[in-house]
Formats: sequence, structure tokens, C-alpha cells
Amino acid sequence: MRLQIYLTKRLLTNPYLIGWGILFMIFWAIIGAFVESGAIPSNLPQEAYKFYTSGWYGVLVLLSFSAIGVGLTAFIRYHTGSIPYLLRYSRMKSADYISGITIASVITSLVYSLILLAIVDLLFSYHFGFQISPANIPLILLTSLLAGLFFLSFSLFVELLIVKYLGLNPATSQIVNFIPLILGYGFGFAALYSNLGNIVYASPFADIEYLLTEGYYGHHIYLNALVNATSVSSNGIFSVGIGFLALIAWIAILFAISLPLFNRIYYRSIYEEKIV
Repeated sequence: MRLQIYLTKRLLTNPYLIGWGILFMIFWAIIGAFVESGAIPSNLPQEAYKFYTSGWYGVLVLLSFSAIGVGLTAFIRYHTGSIPYLLRYSRMKSADYISGITIASVITSLVYSLILLAIVDLLFSYHFGFQISPANIPLILLTSLLAGLFFLSFSLFVELLIVKYLGLNPATSQIVNFIPLILGYGFGFAALYSNLGNIVYASPFADIEYLLTEGYYGHHIYLNALVNATSVSSNGIFSVGIGFLALIAWIAILFAISLPLFNRIYYRSIYEEKIV
């Protein structure tokens, strides 16, 4: 349990994560509430402003989770120097480390999503002049939990593949660290402004964004771009059930590939990064 507490504390209090996952998202929330909202007509029904707020919550939390993914890849990369020795010459089992980093990822995701929920509620309610609170908090919490599992499984998968097959090359390591963030921004804004249709279910990033948006909004949304997803679409209604099944499938597949790699990991000194 001490390992789980240690990893959770380190991830939650990581200054880079707080900067990119919370403070930078607060900046974007201010932009969404007070700048981008200027393009919205002032005579729309309250439901339209609520959906606008929900869309911003979905993309902000996805980007925050992507920042957590960056922190997880750096965590795993740094620990690859000691894990092989600990697994072989100490009482620590692979399940101890995996459970510890899983708990850290899930708790951090839940905490960050709730912090941003309060911030979005406060800023957007203040700007529009009426209370815009989340409608389905259980859906938001369940999505955040699964998102924590997904970003851990994805970060573990990517980092272990790189360590096993490409080594700890400095340039490679830096690029790999930011893969979750790059994909999060790419799919996050694509879902916001592009009509992805059923591709939403195939992309766990867009899937998470839609689930969070529907959780905040509290009503069905369509498979349009999230800027107008309340309008009727020929692509049909976004299915929360299919969204969850698709996300769980991604988690299961990534863990199924990553865990055998983790159990066969061998020592690669972290100082190899300094060798050119």
C-alpha cells in the first residue's frame, strides 16, 4: 500500500501536471467562457448555452487527461531503470507496481475532472447569468475512471514498446512522452469542429470527449461536430453504451499487450539518454 500511496502522491502533486492539466485548462476555460462565447447570439434558449458549456467541459477534461498521460509515460520511462531489479531481487511483484500506478492514474483523473467541473460551472454560469451545473455526475465520474485506465494502458503500451525495441534515445523519449497530448489535442478539436460520425467510437480520445459532454449536458447528443451536436444528424445519436464498450475494449487490448511486455522488461539505465 505504501507504493500505491507514494505513486498517487507523486502524480497528483507533479508541478508539470498541475501546470498543464489544471492551470493551462483554466486559461482555456476563461477563453471559452468570455472570448469564444462572444460569437454566440444572445437570444438563444438556455439549453443552447448549456450545451456550449458541456462541449467545453468535454474538451478541457480530455486535454487535462492527455497531460496526465504525458506524466504517466515519463513516470514509466524513469522507473524502467529500477523495476527489473526490484522484480527479480525484492519482494515487489509486477502486480504491485501496476496496481500502484493504476490507482494513481484513476485518482488523479477523478480529481482533475472534478476540479475542472467546478471551474467550468463557475466561469460559464457567471458569464451567461444563470446556473449551468452538470446534469449527470455519475456518468462523468465513470468516464473519468475509465479514462484514467485508458491513459495508463496507452502510456504503458507506448513506453514499453519504445524501451523494448528502440531503447532510451533522447529524441525518441521526448517525442514518446508527448504522444498522449498530441493525440488528445488532435482528436479533441477534431471532435469539436469536425463531423467524425461513427469514427467517434473508434477513437478513444473522441469517445471520452463525447461521454464527458453528454455527462455534463444530461441529454442525448448527435454524432455531429460538438459545436452543433444537438442538431439532428443523419449519423444518428451518440450511444453511451457503445461508447463505454469501445473504451473498455481499448483498455483490455492495450493491457493485454502491455502486461506481458512489462513482465519481460529488462534493465535499461536511465543514463543511456545522456549517451549520444
